[in-house]
Amino acid sequence: MDPVISKLQEKLEQNSDNATLQDLLSSLINLQQESPSRPARRAASPSWDLLTRDFEVLKARAIWEDTDENAQLLENLRIFLTADSSNPEDAVNGSYPSASSQRSNHNSGSTEAMPIPSVMTTRFPLLSSSVDPVVLPLELVELLNHVYFLHLVATDPSKVLPPGKSLLSMMSRTHAQGDSQDDSLSGLRTKVEDMVHKAFWDEALESLSNPEPSSQLPRLKLLYSDLQVALSPLLPPHHPVLVTMTAPLSPTSSPLHSAIMHLREVLASLRQRCAPVRDSHLDTLSRALDDPPPRSSPPVALATLVAETVKSILQLADVMKDDLSQFVLGNMTEQQLRSTVIQQAKTQERSIILDIWNPDRISEHWTTWLDNIQQPVHVPEDRHKWVVRLVQSLGGTSPVSCTLPTKKVSNSSLSNGSTEDEQPTPANPNSLPPIFFFTTPTLLSLQNYLQALVIAASLRSLTRLPLPNSRANSVQGNSPGADFMERVWSMLKAEVDEEEGTGDTKLVNLADEVVRARRYASTLDATSLDTGEESRLRAAVDRTLKPHDPVFVLLQKRLLNALAARLVQCRDEVVAESSRVPERMQTGREGERAGKRPRLILNLEDVGVNGADAQKAPEMVAVKGFEDPVLARAVGEVFGQMKDCIDWTETVWSDVIEGNEVSM
Repeated sequence: MDPVISKLQEKLEQNSDNATLQDLLSSLINLQQESPSRPARRAASPSWDLLTRDFEVLKARAIWEDTDENAQLLENLRIFLTADSSNPEDAVNGSYPSASSQRSNHNSGSTEAMPIPSVMTTRFPLLSSSVDPVVLPLELVELLNHVYFLHLVATDPSKVLPPGKSLLSMMSRTHAQGDSQDDSLSGLRTKVEDMVHKAFWDEALESLSNPEPSSQLPRLKLLYSDLQVALSPLLPPHHPVLVTMTAPLSPTSSPLHSAIMHLREVLASLRQRCAPVRDSHLDTLSRALDDPPPRSSPPVALATLVAETVKSILQLADVMKDDLSQFVLGNMTEQQLRSTVIQQAKTQERSIILDIWNPDRISEHWTTWLDNIQQPVHVPEDRHKWVVRLVQSLGGTSPVSCTLPTKKVSNSSLSNGSTEDEQPTPANPNSLPPIFFFTTPTLLSLQNYLQALVIAASLRSLTRLPLPNSRANSVQGNSPGADFMERVWSMLKAEVDEEEGTGDTKLVNLADEVVRARRYASTLDATSLDTGEESRLRAAVDRTLKPHDPVFVLLQKRLLNALAARLVQCRDEVVAESSRVPERMQTGREGERAGKRPRLILNLEDVGVNGADAQKAPEMVAVKGFEDPVLARAVGEVFGQMKDCIDWTETVWSDVIEGNEVSM
């Protein structure tokens, strides 16, 4: 370092009025005088990046020549500054050893923290592509997919959980899965993040290095705001540290010294709450603040200490959040975790819908949709009118949908650069209000299942097979007609579920099954099925499957009316259950656990929604024309899914359903 200092002193004699040269020389002299045994002072020294920037400024002003000799001097200086990167004081620069490397220093039995990602990647995107591109920000699409993923985890975990795995196991595996991403993509993302972070901290250091308080105070306020956001999950709501971070900064001639005092308070508060494995890092940061650079040192030295300490606190806050998340996750049962996920899904679902549609538009859509109920209809309670209206939507010939309030742009306009407005596309006659946005995919699947049930019942009516409880049916055994309904429903269900390898169910396949069953039924009544009658039967299959066929309409009406009546009855039972007086009082019993460790208490009321009830057998709904055991079981399953959707919607949007003002 001596050759560099000597050469800079020579340059200073020739350029005594250059402030950059003066600060650079002063910083190097202070760095040379510091002892390697004082890591706190070394941590506050200027970084190599800052020194390089000063040399570039001098080079641009023709003060520092770009020669081989000078390049070698700078290389030796860089080696000197970066030689001790493995020392413990690197914690000040944001380097944290893992918990496993510190486990031998503590007897607390702490384990290595495994961060839980706050955003999960879903394999089930909510927004499907269409012919006309929809102009949506990528961030909004990712947010919608994330909320929809939470919705699936809360309402139908079987769609996202691997077979035989629990929700706890999936949460514990997410960190390992995150490490197996594409190396090229991960490397590019890391480079971009490093560039952005470096630019951010360079700008912060430049602002703090300005000796004028008018330049330091605004930048400190922004850093305090970042600290407040990062520390809020770790500290109580009204903690003094959070109050300090949000309060206006007091006018002072030395804002950086005031910042050091505030950062000491932050570190002391974090040390009270961190895991023992993090104590050494916090102690290192505190020692650096206890021995700041003297007031005679350049402003960049004190600014570096403040900036690097804030950076380290932000990084340590993320580590502490991971520690806390892993601890809470390790002490939760599957039921408690499920309750937490359900509550989070409800909150985020409501929040994003209110952000996309304002409350007035939501109420307007709801009222318009509810007024379009088909008449005549008898609903005992007006508050259950929406249940009947929803069942009617599921019975419509048009697919249910809930479109975003976006403007579509045609491909031709994009290619030609034209800005001419297009004619608006016709609205879907079976459009649902915004509160059904995240349940629309499930409702669309239920609509397909209802149509498949009506098709199956219509086909069975053509076979003339005996009823399941009749004497003739009891002697069928394993006859060709006994498995008719099982075979037909398997084909229709595979078509609805879009199972791989099933292909399209052809009309001829269904007609073949009907003819096969009809031939067996003919043997029971000693008749025969000739060629002409078989042709008429195949034509009847084609006619019966059309939505406007009288048989199809009759069976569909029976099915929808039965489901609507049972769903309304279930809502009445829920209201009656909620108004029932408890048999015995259960309050005032918190003293039972005196002397025991406190337990983690979570609200488990939400688990009943698609939770414990999902383990029960499907409820049977008697519908004339759907008495076959296969159809009766399928009707019960569809009814259970419809009930779950209604329960979910009512718990999230009770204010809209009851006609009250929508709260944000």
